[in-house]
Amino acid sequence: MRLGQLSKKICGAFLFLFMSIPLVASAQAELSNRMGTWDMGLPFSFSLSDTINGQGGSQIKLKDGFGFGFLANYHFTNQFSLGGSFMWESRDYTATTVNDEGESNKYSNLMDSSTIALNATYYVLPGKFTPFISGMLGYSFVDTNVPNGLPDTNCYYDPWWGYVCNSYVPTKTEDGFSYGVGLGLRGEFSESFAVQLSYNRTWMDIDYNSGTPDFDTIRLDFILTTY
Repeated sequence: MRLGQLSKKICGAFLFLFMSIPLVASAQAELSNRMGTWDMGLPFSFSLSDTINGQGGSQIKLKDGFGFGFLANYHFTNQFSLGGSFMWESRDYTATTVNDEGESNKYSNLMDSSTIALNATYYVLPGKFTPFISGMLGYSFVDTNVPNGLPDTNCYYDPWWGYVCNSYVPTKTEDGFSYGVGLGLRGEFSESFAVQLSYNRTWMDIDYNSGTPDFDTIRLDFILTTY
């Protein structure tokens, strides 16, 4: 990612935090009762387009994509929580291959990915409206949907359908550790319902890549709090 693009995203994140200060300040008279509660939520994500540079000039251009998942966090205090999440998304991409003569070729496909992660969140203020900083450590699985083997056919007798044959084509997959940070704002609109909006950056260890690719995501979490 270019330095200029990174600077714009960082400035945008801090602008988002700065604009939330009046709302946060006016709400601090009413403290939250987060301590000792569980958050159970449905996160929805929007991943920004990005480029992954491979070896020998090869490249992957990822388009914008949507994802969703599940989360569960426990609040040890009004300002600290620890929990886990599972996220899944599907994104279109265009890959560029380069042969030994330096000639390039392109193909397009759909990439599916999922991540299971441990999340820690620090809420800057103890009130019902507060900025927060988060960190995650997880393991990610990526399916490129590019065939990398011969079809495997399995035939069997089914009590409803009779004799059935199904074929499966193996595809190229990647998996590895992922980690990230986030900056956001939490609003609690009742004793049992809250919303979190955050900007997140995630890094993933991928083989045959020049460096560690990073991904930028905007996430909206709808949360139910249980006591």
